Amino acid sequence: MKENQAPENEEAHSSKNGISSLKKRNWKSYFKEFFMLFLAVFCGFLAENYRESLSVQKIEKEYMLSLVEDLKSDTSNLKTYIAFKKDKSTLMDSLAAMMLLEERSLYGNQIYYFARQVFDEKPFIYSDGTIQQLKNAGNLRLIQKRNIVDQLLKYEKKVRELEKWDENDNKTKSTFREMGGKVFNSNELNATMDANMKFILPSSNPQLITDDFTTINELAFQIHFLSKMSLGNSYRAEALRREARKLIELIHTEYRLDS
Repeated sequence: MKENQAPENEEAHSSKNGISSLKKRNWKSYFKEFFMLFLAVFCGFLAENYRESLSVQKIEKEYMLSLVEDLKSDTSNLKTYIAFKKDKSTLMDSLAAMMLLEERSLYGNQIYYFARQVFDEKPFIYSDGTIQQLKNAGNLRLIQKRNIVDQLLKYEKKVRELEKWDENDNKTKSTFREMGGKVFNSNELNATMDANMKFILPSSNPQLITDDFTTINELAFQIHFLSKMSLGNSYRAEALRREARKLIELIHTEYRLDS
C-alpha cells in the first residue's frame, strides 16, 4: 500500500512543480511574445508609412515635372501670342492712318488687305492640364511646398485675366464688323482671302463705298481702339510669361529637378 502511494506522491509533486514552472515560463514567454508581436506590428507600421511617404513624394515630383512641361508650353505659346499682338497693333495703326488720309483712294488695295486681317486671331492656348488634375482630384494637398501652390494659383488667376481681356477684344471687333459694312465693299473684302484661308493683297485698287468722313472716322476710331487693346494684351502677356519662367525656376529650385 505504501509502495503504491509513493509513486502517486512523486507524481503529484512532479505535477505541481511542472505547473509552477509552466506558470513562470508562460509569464515570461507571453511578455516576450507580446513584445515581439508589438515590435513586428510597429516596424510594419513604420515601413508602410515610409512606403506611403515615398509614394506621395514620387507622385508630387511627377506632378511638378508635368507642371514644368505645361509652363514651358505656356512660355512658347505666349511668345507667339506677344509677337502676333504687337504686329497686329502696328497693322491696325497703319490701316486707320491710311483710311484717314485725303488721298486714301491711292491705297485701296492695302486698306482692304489690312482690314481683312483685323478679324485674324491667334489666341493664347493655356496649358492647364496638370493644374486641372491637381484641382479636380483634390491633389493640391499633395504639394508640400506651399509657396509653389500660392504662386501657381496666382499665375492661373493672371491667365484668366488675360483671357478676359481677349474676350473684350473680340467684343470690340464685333462693333467693327457691324460698322464695316458701311465702309467696305463686301465682295472686295471677301476676295482678300483665298480658299486656303490665306490673305491676298488685291491686284486691283478697291475703293471704300463712302466718302463720308464722319463714318470713316468712326470706323478708324474703333480700329485705333483695337490696336491699343492688342498692344495692351501683348504687355500683359509679357508679364505673364515672366511669371511662368519664374515659376519654372522656383519649382526646379524647390524640387531639385536638375539633380
